[in-house]
Amino acid sequence: MLEGVEIIYDHATTAALQERITALMRGGPNRVATHLSDLLYCLLKAWGKHHVPQDQWRVVDDDDDPVFMWLQGLQFESLVSEGQRQRVTAYCFKCRAVSTVPTVLAGTDEPSHCPVCDERWLVGTPDYIVNEIIYEAKQTRKSQRRGPQDAPWWLEQIAGYVLMERKRTNADTYWGRLVVNWIMGDYGEKRKGYRPKPPRSALDVFIVRFPQEKEWWQAWEEELLRRKAVTEGPEPPPFLNNPDVPRYEWECPSCSVGEALSCPNFVWDEEDRVRDAQPIAIESPVPQVATTETGVGVDGTAGRPKRRSRSRPTEADTE
Repeated sequence: MLEGVEIIYDHATTAALQERITALMRGGPNRVATHLSDLLYCLLKAWGKHHVPQDQWRVVDDDDDPVFMWLQGLQFESLVSEGQRQRVTAYCFKCRAVSTVPTVLAGTDEPSHCPVCDERWLVGTPDYIVNEIIYEAKQTRKSQRRGPQDAPWWLEQIAGYVLMERKRTNADTYWGRLVVNWIMGDYGEKRKGYRPKPPRSALDVFIVRFPQEKEWWQAWEEELLRRKAVTEGPEPPPFLNNPDVPRYEWECPSCSVGEALSCPNFVWDEEDRVRDAQPIAIESPVPQVATTETGVGVDGTAGRPKRRSRSRPTEADTE
């Protein structure tokens, strides 16, 4: 029946769609403020993105176009979100107050300073909020086996949003929810003599509880202020192997400012080949967390829950 059928790659329409989607995804205000996400990863990279002119950035080709990865994440977020979404707020460390960030036109600079004291503030945009509870949605290719404790930057992001919510409402909020779509599940399993289990996308929701003591939240606020000062300082931070500073090896291959900053861990040479240099070993910060049946606690001691069966659903499961 398919004899005589032709399949022709439509270059023009493909390019037009890619251009339109890219324009929609990147068509907002110019990102000039300090964002919470700047403080969760390599601070040298964050400093470079604020200080190195973009014509000196080196865009590193990756397996995926980041625009389409963001699009997939936004589609997932739209599916699971409810309540109030995308409330863009900013916290001023000097005024100790949270404000709503004014909306500006695309192509103009976003507000980066507190209108009261003119100090640079910290912008944060939680995915959505339900009954004053922060929800953060993630879609990832990370394995489901090790859970969210293998992504401390997720936990710090929620802690940052919860801190801002505490400041905004003057309430003793100390937890949030993490919604994770593991695209590849636990990557399946192959055992000799058994039917192989292929990777299967999975969804998990975690309660992330932080300590309730005010001293813990004060220390977290001071830590964010310290990191913020590093990224906004006049000189780039030294590349020190400090476990108290967020930095992860997976950032290095796709870093756009590492070459301009002569970072010793920049991976590629001029021909996109691995540099003949010995990188500095990175000790990534490991949070003291425990996963329980009631959530992820940063100060918990309980063990991991038993994982659910990966067997295929029965007829009863699908009704």
